[in-house]
Amino acid sequence: MKKLTRTQIVYSLDKIHPPAITIDPGETVLLETYDARSGTIRSNRDLLDHPHPLGANPATGPIFVRGAEPGDTLTVEILDIALADEGFLAVKAKTGLLAAQADRFVTRMVPIRDGQVIFSESIRFPVRPMIGVIGTAPAGEGVPTGDAGPHGGNMDNRYVTTGTTVYLPVNVPGALLGIGDIHAAMGDGEITMVGLEICAAVTVRITLEKGVACSRPWLATADEWVTTGDDLDPAQACRIAAEEMIQLLQRNLDLSFDEAYMLMSARSDVQLCQMCGPGEFFTTARAVFPKIA
Repeated sequence: MKKLTRTQIVYSLDKIHPPAITIDPGETVLLETYDARSGTIRSNRDLLDHPHPLGANPATGPIFVRGAEPGDTLTVEILDIALADEGFLAVKAKTGLLAAQADRFVTRMVPIRDGQVIFSESIRFPVRPMIGVIGTAPAGEGVPTGDAGPHGGNMDNRYVTTGTTVYLPVNVPGALLGIGDIHAAMGDGEITMVGLEICAAVTVRITLEKGVACSRPWLATADEWVTTGDDLDPAQACRIAAEEMIQLLQRNLDLSFDEAYMLMSARSDVQLCQMCGPGEFFTTARAVFPKIA
Protein backbone atom coordinates (compact mmCIF):
# COMPACT_ATOMS: atom_id res chain seq x y z
CA MET A 1 0.00 0.00 0.00
CA LYS A 2 1.26 3.46 -0.89
CA LYS A 3 0.88 6.49 1.36
CA LEU A 4 0.44 10.23 0.97
CA THR A 5 0.96 12.51 3.98
CA ARG A 6 -1.02 15.66 4.66
CA THR A 7 2.01 17.72 3.67
CA GLN A 8 1.10 16.86 0.06
CA ILE A 9 -2.02 18.99 -0.41
CA VAL A 10 -3.57 21.28 -2.99
CA TYR A 11 -6.27 23.92 -2.76
CA SER A 12 -7.61 23.34 -6.24
CA LEU A 13 -8.19 20.43 -8.56
CA ASP A 14 -6.14 21.46 -11.57
CA LYS A 15 -4.13 19.83 -14.34
CA ILE A 16 -1.21 22.19 -13.61
CA HIS A 17 -0.44 20.49 -10.28
CA PRO A 18 2.42 18.00 -10.45
CA PRO A 19 1.46 14.54 -9.17
CA ALA A 20 2.19 13.84 -5.51
CA ILE A 21 2.32 10.14 -6.34
CA THR A 22 1.92 7.85 -9.36
CA ILE A 23 0.12 4.52 -9.08
CA ASP A 24 -1.08 1.67 -11.24
CA PRO A 25 -4.79 0.84 -11.47
CA GLY A 26 -5.77 -1.55 -8.70
CA GLU A 27 -3.41 -0.14 -6.08
CA THR A 28 -4.45 0.81 -2.57
CA VAL A 29 -3.46 4.21 -1.19
CA LEU A 30 -3.64 5.67 2.33
CA LEU A 31 -4.13 9.44 2.31
CA GLU A 32 -3.62 11.54 5.41
CA THR A 33 -5.99 14.49 5.16
CA TYR A 34 -6.26 17.85 6.87
CA ASP A 35 -9.50 19.31 8.14
CA ALA A 36 -11.15 22.12 6.17
CA ARG A 37 -8.86 24.72 7.77
CA SER A 38 -5.56 22.85 7.30
CA GLY A 39 -5.14 22.15 11.01
CA THR A 40 -5.20 25.80 12.10
CA ILE A 41 -8.28 25.53 14.34
CA ARG A 42 -7.01 24.11 17.63
CA SER A 43 -9.09 25.71 20.38
CA ASN A 44 -12.43 27.43 20.98
CA ARG A 45 -10.57 30.73 20.66
CA ASP A 46 -9.70 30.06 17.01
CA LEU A 47 -12.57 31.62 15.09
CA LEU A 48 -13.49 31.45 11.42
CA ASP A 49 -13.57 35.24 11.20
CA HIS A 50 -10.94 35.36 8.46
CA PRO A 51 -10.25 33.26 5.36
CA HIS A 52 -7.45 30.74 5.34
CA PRO A 53 -4.56 32.40 3.44
CA LEU A 54 -4.18 29.47 1.01
CA GLY A 55 -7.81 28.41 0.66
CA ALA A 56 -10.39 26.13 2.18
CA ASN A 57 -10.87 22.36 2.10
CA PRO A 58 -7.36 21.18 1.16
CA ALA A 59 -7.21 17.92 -0.79
CA THR A 60 -4.39 15.42 -0.41
CA GLY A 61 -2.83 14.62 -3.79
CA PRO A 62 -3.04 14.74 -6.67
CA ILE A 63 -2.71 11.07 -7.55
CA PHE A 64 -1.65 10.23 -11.11
CA VAL A 65 -3.10 6.92 -12.30
CA ARG A 66 -1.11 5.28 -15.07
CA GLY A 67 -3.14 4.64 -18.19
CA ALA A 68 -6.00 6.95 -17.25
CA GLU A 69 -7.08 8.99 -20.26
CA PRO A 70 -9.98 11.32 -21.08
CA GLY A 71 -13.03 9.19 -21.79
CA ASP A 72 -12.24 6.69 -19.03
CA THR A 73 -13.89 6.44 -15.62
CA LEU A 74 -11.88 6.40 -12.40
CA THR A 75 -13.34 4.22 -9.65
CA VAL A 76 -12.43 4.93 -6.04
CA GLU A 77 -13.47 2.31 -3.50
CA ILE A 78 -13.48 3.76 0.02
CA LEU A 79 -12.09 1.07 2.31
CA ASP A 80 -11.63 2.97 5.57
CA ILE A 81 -11.91 6.43 7.15
CA ALA A 82 -9.90 6.67 10.39
CA LEU A 83 -10.72 9.84 12.32
CA ALA A 84 -8.49 11.96 14.53
CA ASP A 85 -9.36 12.28 18.22
CA GLU A 86 -10.84 15.77 17.92
CA GLY A 87 -12.53 17.99 15.36
CA PHE A 88 -14.37 21.30 15.36
CA LEU A 89 -17.79 22.79 14.73
CA ALA A 90 -18.37 26.48 14.16
CA VAL A 91 -20.76 29.30 13.45
CA LYS A 92 -19.68 32.06 11.09
CA ALA A 93 -21.43 35.39 11.50
CA LYS A 94 -23.95 36.15 8.74
CA THR A 95 -23.24 32.82 7.09
CA GLY A 96 -25.25 29.70 6.31
CA LEU A 97 -28.89 28.85 5.77
CA LEU A 98 -29.90 30.86 8.87
CA ALA A 99 -27.42 33.68 8.21
CA ALA A 100 -29.83 36.40 9.37
CA GLN A 101 -29.87 34.86 12.86
CA ALA A 102 -26.15 34.11 13.11
CA ASP A 103 -24.73 37.29 14.63
CA ARG A 104 -21.33 36.13 15.91
CA PHE A 105 -18.42 33.75 15.37
CA VAL A 106 -18.29 30.68 17.61
CA THR A 107 -15.99 27.64 17.58
CA ARG A 108 -16.40 24.41 19.55
CA MET A 109 -13.71 21.75 19.70
CA VAL A 110 -15.40 18.35 19.79
CA PRO A 111 -13.72 15.15 21.05
CA ILE A 112 -14.24 11.77 19.39
CA ARG A 113 -14.21 8.83 21.82
CA ASP A 114 -14.98 5.18 21.10
CA GLY A 115 -16.85 6.04 17.93
CA GLN A 116 -18.94 8.73 19.63
CA VAL A 117 -19.11 12.47 19.04
CA ILE A 118 -18.93 14.16 22.47
CA PHE A 119 -20.85 17.37 21.75
CA SER A 120 -21.28 18.10 25.46
CA GLU A 121 -21.46 16.26 28.77
CA SER A 122 -25.10 15.42 28.09
CA ILE A 123 -25.15 15.11 24.29
CA ARG A 124 -23.26 12.46 22.37
CA PHE A 125 -24.01 10.49 19.21
CA PRO A 126 -22.29 8.03 16.84
CA VAL A 127 -19.75 9.29 14.33
CA ARG A 128 -20.79 9.20 10.69
CA PRO A 129 -17.52 9.68 8.78
CA MET A 130 -17.73 10.96 5.21
CA ILE A 131 -15.49 12.56 2.58
CA GLY A 132 -16.40 16.13 1.63
CA VAL A 133 -13.99 16.64 -1.27
CA ILE A 134 -13.20 13.99 -3.86
CA GLY A 135 -12.57 14.73 -7.50
CA THR A 136 -10.37 14.71 -10.55
CA ALA A 137 -8.78 17.58 -12.42
CA PRO A 138 -11.08 19.24 -14.98
CA ALA A 139 -10.00 19.59 -18.61
CA GLY A 140 -10.19 23.39 -18.52
CA GLU A 141 -9.34 25.81 -15.76
CA GLY A 142 -8.76 24.47 -12.28
CA VAL A 143 -11.52 24.58 -9.68
CA PRO A 144 -10.95 25.54 -6.01
CA THR A 145 -11.41 22.62 -3.62
CA GLY A 146 -14.21 24.58 -1.95
CA ASP A 147 -16.38 24.24 -5.07
CA ALA A 148 -18.23 21.35 -6.67
CA GLY A 149 -18.73 20.56 -10.34
CA PRO A 150 -18.86 17.80 -12.96
CA HIS A 151 -15.34 16.79 -11.89
CA GLY A 152 -16.50 16.17 -8.31
CA GLY A 153 -14.87 18.42 -5.73
CA ASN A 154 -16.67 19.70 -2.64
CA MET A 155 -19.83 17.62 -3.00
CA ASP A 156 -20.30 17.17 0.78
CA ASN A 157 -22.38 14.06 0.13
CA ARG A 158 -22.66 11.83 3.21
CA TYR A 159 -22.97 8.76 0.99
CA VAL A 160 -19.26 9.19 0.17
CA THR A 161 -18.23 6.97 3.03
CA THR A 162 -16.71 3.60 3.88
CA GLY A 163 -18.04 0.88 1.60
CA THR A 164 -19.01 3.25 -1.23
CA THR A 165 -17.43 3.24 -4.66
CA VAL A 166 -17.17 6.66 -6.29
CA TYR A 167 -17.12 6.89 -10.09
CA LEU A 168 -15.35 9.98 -11.42
CA PRO A 169 -14.74 11.28 -14.94
CA VAL A 170 -11.19 11.26 -16.28
CA ASN A 171 -10.69 14.61 -17.96
CA VAL A 172 -6.89 14.77 -18.23
CA PRO A 173 -4.12 12.15 -18.53
CA GLY A 174 -3.59 10.44 -15.16
CA ALA A 175 -6.92 11.76 -13.78
CA LEU A 176 -5.13 13.66 -10.93
CA LEU A 177 -7.33 12.58 -8.03
CA GLY A 178 -7.58 14.60 -4.82
CA ILE A 179 -9.34 13.71 -1.54
CA GLY A 180 -9.91 15.81 1.59
CA ASP A 181 -12.36 17.70 3.83
CA ILE A 182 -13.38 14.75 6.00
CA HIS A 183 -16.27 15.12 8.42
CA ALA A 184 -16.79 13.03 11.54
CA ALA A 185 -20.47 13.88 11.10
CA MET A 186 -22.45 16.19 8.84
CA GLY A 187 -26.19 16.62 8.55
CA ASP A 188 -27.72 17.01 5.12
CA GLY A 189 -27.60 20.67 4.18
CA GLU A 190 -24.51 21.46 6.29
CA ILE A 191 -26.53 24.52 7.22
CA THR A 192 -23.80 26.50 9.03
CA MET A 193 -21.35 25.82 6.13
CA VAL A 194 -19.28 23.83 8.66
CA GLY A 195 -19.65 20.11 9.38
CA LEU A 196 -17.73 18.36 12.13
CA GLU A 197 -14.39 19.12 10.46
CA ILE A 198 -11.59 16.73 11.30
CA CYS A 199 -8.24 15.35 10.17
CA ALA A 200 -8.30 11.74 9.05
CA ALA A 201 -6.55 8.89 7.28
CA VAL A 202 -8.48 7.59 4.29
CA THR A 203 -7.73 4.27 2.61
CA VAL A 204 -8.95 3.78 -0.96
CA ARG A 205 -8.52 1.31 -3.80
CA ILE A 206 -8.28 3.02 -7.18
CA THR A 207 -9.17 1.26 -10.42
CA LEU A 208 -9.96 2.28 -13.97
CA GLU A 209 -12.76 1.56 -16.42
CA LYS A 210 -11.17 2.01 -19.83
CA GLY A 211 -13.30 3.51 -22.56
CA VAL A 212 -16.26 4.00 -20.24
CA ALA A 213 -17.05 7.68 -19.85
CA CYS A 214 -19.18 9.34 -17.18
CA SER A 215 -20.31 12.95 -17.40
CA ARG A 216 -20.14 13.60 -13.66
CA PRO A 217 -19.64 11.69 -10.37
CA TRP A 218 -21.97 8.90 -9.30
CA LEU A 219 -21.80 6.42 -6.42
CA ALA A 220 -22.58 2.80 -5.73
CA THR A 221 -23.17 1.41 -2.25
CA ALA A 222 -24.07 -2.17 -1.39
CA ASP A 223 -27.76 -1.30 -1.72
CA GLU A 224 -28.13 1.92 -3.71
CA TRP A 225 -27.14 3.90 -6.75
CA VAL A 226 -26.55 7.59 -6.08
CA THR A 227 -26.23 10.37 -8.67
CA THR A 228 -25.13 13.94 -8.05
CA GLY A 229 -25.93 17.51 -9.06
CA ASP A 230 -24.68 20.97 -8.19
CA ASP A 231 -25.70 24.52 -9.02
CA LEU A 232 -26.16 27.93 -7.43
CA ASP A 233 -29.89 27.30 -7.87
CA PRO A 234 -31.03 24.51 -5.51
CA ALA A 235 -33.79 23.43 -7.91
CA GLN A 236 -31.32 23.06 -10.75
CA ALA A 237 -28.94 21.06 -8.54
CA CYS A 238 -31.78 18.61 -7.82
CA ARG A 239 -32.74 18.56 -11.50
CA ILE A 240 -29.20 17.61 -12.55
CA ALA A 241 -29.09 14.77 -10.01
CA ALA A 242 -32.48 13.52 -11.22
CA GLU A 243 -31.45 13.69 -14.88
CA GLU A 244 -28.33 11.69 -14.10
CA MET A 245 -30.39 9.04 -12.29
CA ILE A 246 -32.82 8.77 -15.19
CA GLN A 247 -29.92 8.08 -17.53
CA LEU A 248 -28.38 5.54 -15.14
CA LEU A 249 -31.68 3.66 -14.83
CA GLN A 250 -32.10 3.61 -18.58
CA ARG A 251 -28.62 2.09 -18.96
CA ASN A 252 -28.69 -0.34 -16.06
CA LEU A 253 -32.31 -1.55 -16.34
CA ASP A 254 -32.86 -1.14 -20.11
CA LEU A 255 -35.76 1.26 -19.67
CA SER A 256 -37.30 3.97 -21.81
CA PHE A 257 -37.29 7.53 -20.51
CA ASP A 258 -40.96 7.27 -19.57
CA GLU A 259 -40.40 4.02 -17.67
CA ALA A 260 -37.35 5.38 -15.82
CA TYR A 261 -39.16 8.62 -15.02
CA MET A 262 -42.14 6.77 -13.53
CA LEU A 263 -39.94 4.31 -11.64
CA MET A 264 -37.84 7.07 -10.18
CA SER A 265 -40.92 8.97 -9.02
CA ALA A 266 -42.13 5.84 -7.23
CA ARG A 267 -38.86 4.61 -5.74
CA SER A 268 -36.09 7.24 -5.76
CA ASP A 269 -35.38 10.02 -3.26
CA VAL A 270 -33.99 13.38 -4.40
CA GLN A 271 -32.14 14.93 -1.48
CA LEU A 272 -30.00 17.94 -0.63
CA CYS A 273 -26.39 17.37 0.42
CA GLN A 274 -25.22 20.93 1.00
CA MET A 275 -27.43 24.02 1.13
CA CYS A 276 -25.54 26.42 3.35
CA GLY A 277 -25.75 29.51 1.14
CA PRO A 278 -28.34 29.07 -1.61
CA GLY A 279 -27.81 31.48 -4.49
CA GLU A 280 -24.37 32.50 -3.23
CA PHE A 281 -22.65 29.14 -2.72
CA PHE A 282 -23.14 25.92 -4.65
CA THR A 283 -26.00 23.72 -3.54
CA THR A 284 -25.18 20.04 -4.01
CA ALA A 285 -27.87 17.40 -4.38
CA ARG A 286 -28.22 13.68 -4.92
CA ALA A 287 -30.75 11.19 -6.20
CA VAL A 288 -30.78 7.86 -4.33
CA PHE A 289 -32.26 4.72 -5.88
CA PRO A 290 -32.41 1.37 -4.04
CA LYS A 291 -30.90 -1.26 -6.35
CA ILE A 292 -33.15 -3.76 -8.08
CA ALA A 293 -31.60 -7.20 -8.43
